[in-house]
Amino acid sequence: MPYSLLLADDHQLFLDGLKVLLERATNWSVAGEAHNGLEVIEFLQQKTVDVVLMDIEMPNLNGIEATRRVKKLFPEVRVLALSMMGDYLTVRQMLRAGADGYLVKSVGMSELLKALDTVAGGDLYISPQLMPALIGGITDRKPLGEINYVEPLTQREREIVALIVDGLTNEEMATQLCLSKSTIDTHRKNVLNKLQMKNTAALVRYVMEKKLLD
Repeated sequence: MPYSLLLADDHQLFLDGLKVLLERATNWSVAGEAHNGLEVIEFLQQKTVDVVLMDIEMPNLNGIEATRRVKKLFPEVRVLALSMMGDYLTVRQMLRAGADGYLVKSVGMSELLKALDTVAGGDLYISPQLMPALIGGITDRKPLGEINYVEPLTQREREIVALIVDGLTNEEMATQLCLSKSTIDTHRKNVLNKLQMKNTAALVRYVMEKKLLD
């Protein structure tokens, strides 16, 4: 009997292409798709799967937070991250959230299937492509306290912080990043919550005082 898989990514063209490729793999069956973290949770409340193939940068609820909730609510479900982001901090965040594996989107189909089989079997899989970044992050002599502020943030959220400091409105940020105003507002709220800031003014003051964007 094939393993069941939930695809979570906010790019429909990517999902469509991936489903076509996975249809050729006899040991995997795509049970459904989700376009953000909230849809992942909603799907799993109705139907269980063996593995969630999880993107990280998604609207409403990103892959890191979604993984944390999946592992709390559905501990039997395995999570394999598949993302464009391969930096040390992001990989560490995802693994700490409970992910059972991590791949970058530049991998080939053979490695994706290998990773899926590995995590479905109960083992951890980390793409060999990530090892230089992981080793570099581990051996970096820069004090951890100097980089802790970015750890909870995704790359998109870091971009939002920079634009907030530049004084852009939600409408201007939406135009520049080709996102909806509601998505920008969600990112802004997530940033404030993660950095434990009461408002945008406090966030800007904190970033400027600490020179975090220098």
